[in-house]
Amino acid sequence: MASHVRACLCGGALILLFARPGAAGTLQIDLPAALARARDRAPDAIASRARAGEVRALRAGATAWMSQNPRLEVGAGPRSGPDRTLVIQGQLSVPIELSTRRVQLAVADAQLAHANATTEAELREVGLAVTTAFYEARFADLAIELAVRNQDVATRAAEAAARRRKAGDLTDLEVNLATIALGRARAAVASERANRAEAIGRLGLLIAAGPDDALELVGDLSPLPVTLDTLRAAVGTRPDLRAIDAEASEARAESAVAAVTGRPDVTTWVSYERDEGDTILLGGLSFTLPVWNRNVAARAAARAKLARTGLERSSRTAAASRQVGDAFEGYTRAREAVEIFTRDVLPALADSEQLLERSIETGQLPINVYLVARQEILAGRREHLERRLQLAKAAAAARFAAGVAP
Repeated sequence: MASHVRACLCGGALILLFARPGAAGTLQIDLPAALARARDRAPDAIASRARAGEVRALRAGATAWMSQNPRLEVGAGPRSGPDRTLVIQGQLSVPIELSTRRVQLAVADAQLAHANATTEAELREVGLAVTTAFYEARFADLAIELAVRNQDVATRAAEAAARRRKAGDLTDLEVNLATIALGRARAAVASERANRAEAIGRLGLLIAAGPDDALELVGDLSPLPVTLDTLRAAVGTRPDLRAIDAEASEARAESAVAAVTGRPDVTTWVSYERDEGDTILLGGLSFTLPVWNRNVAARAAARAKLARTGLERSSRTAAASRQVGDAFEGYTRAREAVEIFTRDVLPALADSEQLLERSIETGQLPINVYLVARQEILAGRREHLERRLQLAKAAAAARFAAGVAP
């Protein structure tokens, strides 16, 4: 074996040995990467593209020069009479499909456009599911951070309460209340981690993560702003509406096919005959006579399909316009809630946290009052996260309604 061949084989073996695509690891991913990965690897996306590939393969068949093969007829037999002779006869027929081929190709093109638009519509659904799952998983990350911060504060409060109990400043009941608060804070951390595992599981399924891949999410809950004019301008390009347009083109092409196939078929033929030493060569044309069947049913079906797509396009466009308006209203109100919270609540929360940190050490507040105040601050922080999640999901819903990429 030549040395360069051995080198190539060794190199290939090393690639197969070390470049294992299914190897587990930490997968850092942001929202654009999650969307791209889902379009490439999600089971629903793969199945949708495969269905479009089937239509593409059928369209390749429609490009053939002729859809019907030539027909060869051969026969032989004896001639009866005083001199028995053998008669040999053959005929070659070739259908003429010039007009039929053109309209059938138009049908195939329309079917392919319909399949591609349908695939994009299905991928659009996948994109919304991935966006929602990503935001929910990222919310779970931030909720864990908040719960851990609260656990740290509860730990310091419990330690301070124990010190003050030794000094005689607190009762056993007050120390128990601080201990209960610490236990609840630890349980909350575990609960948030369980929520995160569930959210990551949903996201991992959508982006086809490996069974041992650890997902590390990058990004926050701040979506890109959207405007009503931009959303309304994009409605007409929604994949589901483009699919209806392609189906209408398909109906028009099918109507043309029905009209063509309802006309006489033309076939050229050449025949050869050998009889009593004579050779006879003939050629001509044959025509079908569409007397009984003029493809009336196919024409009517194509007209009905075209009418149905027109009605569906009109109603779907009206519904999409309404959907965009309602989704943008929801986005606007969610953004307003976040802005109010950021402006009016967050500064007070930050100031209250600092005051509480000092009060537990100095004894300015009874322990029960401290715990109630701490719980109120925690609820405020949690509500802020929920408002941000609501805004992110509202923005995704508005973009989905208009057919804009997340």
